[in-house]
Formats: sequence, C-alpha cells, structure tokens
Amino acid sequence: GGPRAFAKRTLTWRLLGEGASGQLAVDEQRHILRLAFRMWSEVMPLDFREDLASPGAAVDIKLGFGRGRHLGCPRVFDGSGQEFAHAWRLGDIHFDDDEHFTPPSSDVGISLLKVAVHEIGHVLGLPHTYRPGSIMQPNYIPQEPVFELDWSDRKAVQKLYGSCEGSFDTAFDWIRRERNPQGAVTLRFSTYFFRNSWYWLYENRNNRTRYGDPLQILRGWHGIPAQNIDAYVHLWTWGRDERYFFKGNQYWRYNSDKDQTYTKDEQGRSYPKLISEGFPGIPSPLDTAFYDRRKQLIYFFKESLVFAFDVNRDRVLDSYPKKITEVFPGIQPRNHPFRNIDSAYYSYAHNSVFFFKGNAYWKVVNDKDKQKHSWLPSNGLFPKQSISERWFDICDVHTSTLNM
Repeated sequence: GGPRAFAKRTLTWRLLGEGASGQLAVDEQRHILRLAFRMWSEVMPLDFREDLASPGAAVDIKLGFGRGRHLGCPRVFDGSGQEFAHAWRLGDIHFDDDEHFTPPSSDVGISLLKVAVHEIGHVLGLPHTYRPGSIMQPNYIPQEPVFELDWSDRKAVQKLYGSCEGSFDTAFDWIRRERNPQGAVTLRFSTYFFRNSWYWLYENRNNRTRYGDPLQILRGWHGIPAQNIDAYVHLWTWGRDERYFFKGNQYWRYNSDKDQTYTKDEQGRSYPKLISEGFPGIPSPLDTAFYDRRKQLIYFFKESLVFAFDVNRDRVLDSYPKKITEVFPGIQPRNHPFRNIDSAYYSYAHNSVFFFKGNAYWKVVNDKDKQKHSWLPSNGLFPKQSISERWFDICDVHTSTLNM
C-alpha cells in the first residue's frame, strides 16, 4: 500500500553531515549526488534541490555513507562486496562505505554516480528490472564510457510522474553545410528549443534531447540576450546566408563560423540594430517569425496579425498585415492559436511548419499533405496536439544545477 510516487514537484535532498564518505572530498560527493538527481530531472517533471538549511525532518531525501551498523538504520551493511547501498521508497539512501566508491571520471572502483542514480530510482518508486541497459538492473554493471538513462528508465519514471510539459520562447533548426570526402556539400541541421534562460539541443534521430541538457543560453550562444528570445530567422537564398535573433525592438546577427554575434555589419554600423531599421514596416516586440525559403518571405507574427516580408525587396508585401486566421486557416472551426503564438518553427526533420502556443502545437499543411488530400486548405492548420507527444524529454532542471 501507500503512495507509489511523490505528490510534490520539487524535492529536497541532503548529504548528512555525519554521513559523509571517508573516500572522496565532501564537495565532490555533493557534486556527484547533485548530478545523479539532475539526470532524473532531465527526463521527468520533477526538480531536485539540495537543502542545507531546513530541519532534518523537513528534507525529503537524506543520503549518507556508513559501515556495518550505520546511521541508526535497521539494515546492517555487509562489508566490501554484495550490497553497495540501499534505499526506501519515498525516503532515504544509505551507501556502504566499505565499498571503493569513485567519481564518474575514474576507470576503477564502483561509480558513486551509477549507484546513486539507481538508488534514487528506488526512492522515486521504480523496482528492479532485468532489461539490458536499464540502470534499475539489480546487479551493478561496471563503468562504461557514456552513462545515461536508458529509454526504458525514462518511460518507467514517466509512467509514475508524467512527461514534461511547458511552453517555449522559440524553436528552430540550425543549418550548416558540410563537405563530405568527395567534396559534395550536404546539409546538416540541429534542432534547438529555448525557454527563459536555457536551451536544449534535440536529437531528431534519437527522438529526444541531448544527454546533459538544458544548458544556459549565456554559455552556448555568445552575444545574444541571455533570456527570453522572441524569434530566430535563418534567411537563406542563393546569395545570402544570414542568421538573426530578435528580442524586444532589436535584432542581432549571428556568425555561425565564429559562434558569436557580429559586432558590426558590412557598412560598419554596429549590432544590435532596431527591427524597424533593418526590417521596415515590421512592428516590435514580435511574438515569433520564420523564413519561407520557397517564397523567399519572412513571416513575422504579432498578436493576431502576420506580416509577410519580401527579403529581395526589403519591404512588407502590399496586402499585409493580415489576420493569422486568413493566411493560416484552421482546418477545424475554432481549432487555432488565433493570437500570441510562442514560436513558428520550420522543421527540416518533418518538412513542416509548426505553431507552438503553451504546451500545444498546430502543424501547417505542407505539399505532401496536399498531394494526399487535395481538399486541404493551403497553409491550413491541423487540429492542435500536445508538444510532449511529438518532442520527448524536454525537461527543466532546478536552476541550481544548470551549470553542471
């Protein structure tokens, strides 16, 4: 009986002062434990926060090391070998300090990180499993070069706690041209999701976020504002290849080769610039924008309006602005974001535009959809769906663990 899972969304933990290991520096123990909690956080909608201040009884998960009889615990450790640690569901974790615990970088000994991730799994409500690759296997598997949570572990913990939901400031594909050994140019793209001051790289081929994300925008993107980006546009024609970030009434141009923003344009005028200067007729601040490569138009969105900007003539098309519902009509009546779109995202993996708002998305009808069903309106919006059912594991972590 009893609850299978924690009811609250932020859990606190502490390494007990009297329960620190004699083998690693205390700061290193805390760093490894913080990383172990963060690894679960990256795949589920729970945050973990180290709490050094509250009275002990108020801390959700207390961790400690001990030998034999330890920490007033009814279960006695057995010396070296056999049992490395034990945990109580929704409770505490004890590590046997007779084991040779080592940091993740070590090739010898027992990885404290792996044992901690396994035991936290138990605390969260996961039983042992015999699935190869799972961290919840009963037997310790020695160190391996890359250690991350297996698909089965992600699914098991999401069954208890649900999947991660949330809105995004912007989402985009970052395109780069690569030459293969034969000299042919291929296009590679990476997908990024931005929220507040952090971002995720999405691995389309694995259908999940990169292990170790999210990271701070400040650290991965040099020169753009550190949070709340409104839009990203990659303007590319045969003669141009320009990347712009928009926030407030300004925009920045990004230099892909140097991985930083440009400080000046070709004429020597400095960035950031005013949107009204570089894109005459476009209002600010914007909700979002995307570049339509075939039409060579940038669609800028603000409230319930869309502006189509001709990149060759540097001006808004004559008949614009229009209502978003007129240019991108809903296929089903009233099933439409209508206004204040968070992000308009052109995805190369799906050859489609998606409108994001809150935790929902609407897919825009593309050529392939039209070939299959000729009655579909051009640029029509399919009924809304949940972002988390198409893009998996885009999970926040506690801000104290963003820089790991």
